[in-house]
Amino acid sequence: MTAPPFDPALDPAFPASPTPPIRILVVDDHPVFRAGLVAILSGAPDLHVLGEAATGQEAISLFRMHRPDVTLVDMMLPDFPGDRVILGIRQLDPGARSVVVTAFAGDCVARRALNAGAQAYLLKSATGDDLIDTIRAVHRGEQRIDAEVAQQLASFQGQEVLSERELDVLRGVAMGFENKQIASRLGLSPETVKEYVSNAMAKLRARNRAHAVSLAQARGFFRQA
Repeated sequence: MTAPPFDPALDPAFPASPTPPIRILVVDDHPVFRAGLVAILSGAPDLHVLGEAATGQEAISLFRMHRPDVTLVDMMLPDFPGDRVILGIRQLDPGARSVVVTAFAGDCVARRALNAGAQAYLLKSATGDDLIDTIRAVHRGEQRIDAEVAQQLASFQGQEVLSERELDVLRGVAMGFENKQIASRLGLSPETVKEYVSNAMAKLRARNRAHAVSLAQARGFFRQA
């Protein structure tokens, strides 16, 4: 009988080759928070931070250069928002995996990130263990969404979004302007401004103007860019 060919993978004297670490790019414009992320990730033996970026443009350039396995992205950056970073790196690599780490729980911001292609959405209040577990899960091809954010997304599922003009008018309301002042600033008639306010209130299911502003802020509508 012929002996089977020798396979070193089956021999305990020949240990398997170590699995390469998950290579990570960290994108956040706050140096202290970014350093904290790097410190947390450096404590996990299967993770390796290969680069840091403070702007969206830097992030896309570093992604092009290093092709990380997972990119951590904040939604608010100095040059353009995180969803545009995600779209940019997915143009370079359609299979790119991204984890959003942000302070904004509003469904509008989260939906933009997920629609851009993010596989996970975490709040900056998450623990280090949650972050590490999420990175590993995303690297395996899974999706993760913070529980608070998931609740926001479910609560407003199917509701209409605000138009750019409705947002412009609501920003004026938030600044304390009356309809005539908003109309003058936007080159509209007071009647048209009143109609936009009414439409925004209906879409947001707001009780009054102040409530509409509060809801729009909480859901992240004012953070569109």
